[in-house]
Amino acid sequence: MFEAMVYILRVGCPWRDLPAIYGSWNSVYTRWRRWCLAGLWEQLLAVLARKAKGKLRFLDASHVKVHQDGSNPAGGQQYQAMGRTKGGLNTKISAWVDGCGQAVSLSLAPGPQADVSVAQATAPPKLRGTITVADKGYDSDGFRAQLGRWGSRSCIPPRSNRLKPARWHRGYYRMRHKVENLFQRLKRYRRVGTRYEKIDLYFLAFVQLAAILDWLKNRF
Repeated sequence: MFEAMVYILRVGCPWRDLPAIYGSWNSVYTRWRRWCLAGLWEQLLAVLARKAKGKLRFLDASHVKVHQDGSNPAGGQQYQAMGRTKGGLNTKISAWVDGCGQAVSLSLAPGPQADVSVAQATAPPKLRGTITVADKGYDSDGFRAQLGRWGSRSCIPPRSNRLKPARWHRGYYRMRHKVENLFQRLKRYRRVGTRYEKIDLYFLAFVQLAAILDWLKNRF
């Protein structure tokens, strides 16, 4: 079952096109659906996140285009975590990573939603005693205050129009590429690089599965 799910994640093919060697596609899909509803992938990622290393936590978001099969037809289910931009329907993946560049928390939001509002609206990983490193898109007094309440210091460069620029650490900021590298690795899986799922729960589960495999490949 698990091998079949990894195949779907990597290849991005429809469930019905699953090779017969993996058994009945309907049985695999039914098991996948049950595991998603049970929150299995989120729980597994949370277990791995306990092994997060370093005091730095990198935060960023990345767009994913929605395939026409993932867009909802008229009278169908409501769009979930999708939004229309100039390039069409988009979903935004928001990720926190540890000092080694491994995902510790993932969430979805509509493409047009501001990165900082996504971070403020979702439950973060355990941040007490850490330093959050993010780009100028997260330059907000409110977000800095919220990070303080979560027990994390901020390393966010100020926008050019700031009257009173906040202090930030250039050395920490130079390592922010680790979260961007994570997105690059995750999007190598076709099911993550393009959104085929209509339901956000199933798409997020594929993203979480890709992050789990990334953990197993690079840290164990």
